[in-house]
Amino acid sequence: MNGAGACQITIWTCILPPDIVQEDSPIVITNEEDEKNMKYFASFLTGRSPLCVRRDDMSGVPVAPGVATARFTFRRRHLYWSLILSPSIQIPPRAVAFLDKEGRVLLEQSLKKIPGIHATYEEKTDKLCGVWRRVPRQYKTLLRDGDLHVALLWGDARNNSIDSALSGRIDRYPALSSEMFTTLLEPEHPPTSIGEGACRDYPAMEYEDGWWGGTAVITAVAGATPSLYLALIFNGVFPKTAVTSHFVRVVLTLPEKNQTIIDQVQRVSKPHYDFNVLEVSTPVSAAELRSLARGRLLLTVEAVDTPERRIVGSVRQKAACEVYNTPLVSERLSATPAPEGLALLYIDKDGSLVYDIQVDNLGITDPKITLVEEQGKRHSQVEILDTRIGVLARPSARIFQPLYEEQLAVHISADTGPPILRGRLTSRLLPDAAGTGPALLHRTGQVRLPAAMAGLAWLSVDSLCGLYYETVVTGGNARSWSSWWLETHAGTEGGARELGGEEGWLLEPAAAELLALHVGAAYLELRARDNVTVILRTRVPQISVPPSCLPAVPGTSDNELSAKYTPGPLEDQMTDYSLFRLNVNYCTQRDKFYKLGETWTDTETCSKCWCVLGMPRCEPVQCPPVNCLVPTIKPPGQCCPICTNSTTAVWSENGSCVLAGQSYAPGSSWHPYLVPGGYDTCAICTCNFDTRQIQCPRVKCPPLRCSEKEAYRPDKKACCRVCPEVKAKKPDEETPKDQGAPRTAEEILAEGGCKFPDGPLPNGKEVHPSIHSHGEQRCVTCRCKDGEVTCVRKRCGRAACARRRR
Repeated sequence: MNGAGACQITIWTCILPPDIVQEDSPIVITNEEDEKNMKYFASFLTGRSPLCVRRDDMSGVPVAPGVATARFTFRRRHLYWSLILSPSIQIPPRAVAFLDKEGRVLLEQSLKKIPGIHATYEEKTDKLCGVWRRVPRQYKTLLRDGDLHVALLWGDARNNSIDSALSGRIDRYPALSSEMFTTLLEPEHPPTSIGEGACRDYPAMEYEDGWWGGTAVITAVAGATPSLYLALIFNGVFPKTAVTSHFVRVVLTLPEKNQTIIDQVQRVSKPHYDFNVLEVSTPVSAAELRSLARGRLLLTVEAVDTPERRIVGSVRQKAACEVYNTPLVSERLSATPAPEGLALLYIDKDGSLVYDIQVDNLGITDPKITLVEEQGKRHSQVEILDTRIGVLARPSARIFQPLYEEQLAVHISADTGPPILRGRLTSRLLPDAAGTGPALLHRTGQVRLPAAMAGLAWLSVDSLCGLYYETVVTGGNARSWSSWWLETHAGTEGGARELGGEEGWLLEPAAAELLALHVGAAYLELRARDNVTVILRTRVPQISVPPSCLPAVPGTSDNELSAKYTPGPLEDQMTDYSLFRLNVNYCTQRDKFYKLGETWTDTETCSKCWCVLGMPRCEPVQCPPVNCLVPTIKPPGQCCPICTNSTTAVWSENGSCVLAGQSYAPGSSWHPYLVPGGYDTCAICTCNFDTRQIQCPRVKCPPLRCSEKEAYRPDKKACCRVCPEVKAKKPDEETPKDQGAPRTAEEILAEGGCKFPDGPLPNGKEVHPSIHSHGEQRCVTCRCKDGEVTCVRKRCGRAACARRRR
């Protein structure tokens, strides 16, 4: 040992002097650390908690088996929480509750899964995440004074019963602000049985209350001399009657290699029944740090005198529910539209890096995506991501410290050269359902913006139906532009509501607004000071609004109101038909919003689309043939060639032709699009390049060479009917065996036949004449008689009707 209380080797055993042991106060924190930890709290939940959870009738609740640990962050009146349960807890709890020191429930929150990124994150990290919104002032005082408790509740969710509970006190632990890894410690040999009756008031200790355990706050420092710091909070390893000092052994091992990293003994002068604190630090190797990051290390804590009460647990990623996001901006606007994007990352339960990179207008198909540590002007590449969306199974240990300290950036570039897009990742607590994740805020082009200005937005709806939003804007001062607005298209033409600053909430959104958020028919906008000009805009991803927040609807089966229905403002009384209409009356495509029956052209895919019952239906654009005096042109954003009929004409979108509310470029030709039939290929409309006038002549059909009865249309959309093809007869069919050769014209005329435009007619033959421009005239009958043709038009008699039609 080099000096009191220091151990410099990687594998060591030592006894530290008593100057580091705890006093009567469970935790001793310096002023500097106290300032950092003002908003960070933690708890570990075991059967040895001094709190007795009580029902409404003040009866005690039995203690549940198992252990858990929790982390809390108090930010802007909200208490964000995360929970990790031990593997021994087989039945998931139904709710989490906050209690006072008497065990009375102050707030209960359901743990029911909500579809969206929230549920995905919980599944991939094995955490439970949530938030207590707008904590009342008196409860904030309980939190500050250490009188606030948290509990997991088990019971029937249908009647909110409490059959058992597991609780712990919320307190401030050392190094929470810099936590990078955590451990949940549970008994290596759990108790075979615990009391099943109602909990007893502390400090009754003559029986085994329940499971014991603990948690560890771990900080790792990479670099030239990697090191490790552990703050251990635990109970239950000492005998029940322990009153004098005891020695505790702390061991950190790598089981797969049978390697010991820490083996340290410390003395606890005053063992506590429910709460003990130890702090350990040691240098480690880079390889050991990598094993730490990948969840391969095992932590053990035991009292030297009672090793049978040993508690163990694997080291894993930090307990807080956090994701890391950033807008990706281009520092040079070299293209129009400018490239933009966002990045979202988090660490899963296996220590893998889950990432989602979204980019627009990038201009290259295979970009290089790198994670870079940025410390001032010094940039160091840490990792390379092969795809835009994926999982990095074995990230470098160097990634965690800059990630947690918000010094890690995402760079997107070509194979060589400076980054096209970049953004520095920042932490965001993940409390509620938020659809599919953050939404990228797009430039509208209505005003000139700084080159590096970009943003993203999160929106969520809590169980009390409050709407919460949070925006991140870089490269410009969003506060100077005015405020954020929520635009919805629910039920009517829609409207807009002013929300306020860059972060906030709406306690009582209208039912139509909640429905619009639920079906993904809402937009978030940053407007200028005139409250009209839109600077940044995005369509809000579909949010899973809690069913209890959707408006109550009248019943339809028995013509009576449902139990939930209560009279209220008109906008809050929406029928089943209104709910159906909101889902089917609008379509979205490429971040744009269209009404039922509306048609539009997708110039990126050259498709003509129309909105049908909430879903866009598209077919390829059909370009009509053009006959131009000079070669055609095809400007950007146009799917069909355009005629200018002049070698000196300059094409411009200004002064476009308008037909049925849609604009057409000068010189363009198109087939009218009719809903629901589609393209009418029998008409060709043209926007005259010079006069900007529209003409839509229909196709002229050639005369038929057959009877109207025989003519047919080749397909449903054919403009003209055609005659059936005449099959060529075989030689043996042209001259029947019982007849002679066909007669010539001279033979027919010699026998009293007649001359006729369609050919000589035999004597006595009757036909309907054909007129070149009108086809066969079935109302006229011509008869050949002894060399003369007589034609008679059929006359129709007057109809005898009961009354005359008007």
